[in-house]
Amino acid sequence: MSRKTTAWSAYRAGKLRLPPGYELERDADVLHLLRHDGSTVAVFSVRGVDPAEVEKTAEEDYRASGNNSA
Repeated sequence: MSRKTTAWSAYRAGKLRLPPGYELERDADVLHLLRHDGSTVAVFSVRGVDPAEVEKTAEEDYRASGNNSA
């Protein structure tokens, strides 16, 4: 039985591709996707979120902020 890679483990291993200035913070059972200024983009379940979903959410927010070079 293979274990699914979580967003948190991918982030800690440096394998989660987030736009410049974005980071994840873990608080109990949730992950906070944060912008460079510390504001929250989204909150995800630690157990239930796919790393690709976190990357997609961060990229959409990055582009919506006027950073279209990615």
